[in-house]
Amino acid sequence: MKRIFITIGIIVLLIAGYWGYTQYQARQAAQQAAEEAATAEVDDLENVIWASGKLEPVRWAALSPAVSGRVQRIEVEEGVWVETGDLLLDLDNDVAQSQVAMAEATVAEAEAALAKLQAGATTAEIAGARAAVAAAEANVAIAASQMLEIQAAIDAATTQVGQAQRQYAELASHPTAAEATAAKAQVAIAQAGVSQAQAAYNLVRGDPQLAARPEAMTLMQMTASLEAAQAEEELTAGGATAQQLAVAAGNIEIARSQIALAESRAPGAEANVKAAMAQRDSAQAALDRLLVGATDADLAMAEARVQSAQAALASAKAQLAQNQIVAPFAGQVGTIALRVGELAVPGETAIQVGETRAMHVVTTDLRETDVVRLQVGMPVEVTFDALPDRLFTGEVTQIAPMSTAAQGSTNYTVKIAVADLDPTLRWGMTSFVNIRTVDEGTPGQ
Repeated sequence: MKRIFITIGIIVLLIAGYWGYTQYQARQAAQQAAEEAATAEVDDLENVIWASGKLEPVRWAALSPAVSGRVQRIEVEEGVWVETGDLLLDLDNDVAQSQVAMAEATVAEAEAALAKLQAGATTAEIAGARAAVAAAEANVAIAASQMLEIQAAIDAATTQVGQAQRQYAELASHPTAAEATAAKAQVAIAQAGVSQAQAAYNLVRGDPQLAARPEAMTLMQMTASLEAAQAEEELTAGGATAQQLAVAAGNIEIARSQIALAESRAPGAEANVKAAMAQRDSAQAALDRLLVGATDADLAMAEARVQSAQAALASAKAQLAQNQIVAPFAGQVGTIALRVGELAVPGETAIQVGETRAMHVVTTDLRETDVVRLQVGMPVEVTFDALPDRLFTGEVTQIAPMSTAAQGSTNYTVKIAVADLDPTLRWGMTSFVNIRTVDEGTPGQ
């Protein structure tokens, strides 16, 4: 019995010793595992870089006008989507817009003229040109006829001057010696007739019917003839009166004034003839051009006018663009910093536009001691304040070659592409990134 108890006791001791050994081995293994885990965690933390960042579009722009001016119109609102070239903001530009309108009209006119030359003359245009030539030739005939009328008036006035001068000379030359002698002879003849009639009358003076006798009648006739001859002699001896000479001289001056008047109209008539002939020649040349068609020189000149007008239009549009802000690419309007009526200044952001469908994280405080450990393609864990329970993955896509200084600290910007971004995340949201690096011996980019 005693032997059995001894045997049992030995077995119990053996069991207790084995259990104690296994417990010791387990505690040693647990301690070693804990030490290894702590070491691994420290090593892991040393290979992770933490930084803050901002979510922003891969492509965005802060826009400002090229010139200063008052805001006239804002064509968009924050949050709307715009396409490339859409007008976002207008400054006061009424003058520039009117210049664009004028330039557009000039281009249209030049293009229409070129198209007309290229198409050639129509039947109606040729008929119109022929009618213009006929009308111009008629004007030449009218002008020439007026010139002939003026020349005829000059000739007629010249003839009248000659006639008036001859009349004046005729009056001024009397009486001549022959005329005086003839007048005296007529008086002598009349006196002889009176003497003869008086002698015959004296022979019958006692007749009671004396008044009815022919001798009395003859005496009366001869006496009248004598008086007439004597009056004619007196007129002949006196010559033309001052009044008659003045009238004759006035006729000469009137005729001369008519010459001067007609001659004064001659230069105008001559000019009208020349102008009418020039108009006829121009109309004929225009008709000839229509019949022949546009020459290479005409087409080249018309094309040059079109190009010049287009250049002027481009210049006017460029001037107008100085007073506008347009979307440089398709995207979403982020912020509008101005209101209508406020002054826009070059270099000061007026509107921000970004392609928010493609966003990435840009670090804001990555230290220069950490950037040397980074390479493009490294994996990144990203969290956002807006979604604290979500963990996003990404990778480094770009490392800035140059530092930025902020609040006395030298930082480098790193861009991180994030996969499966939540659509509720917005431009400018704060993010935190954990960048897992290779071991410290690996060179950075």
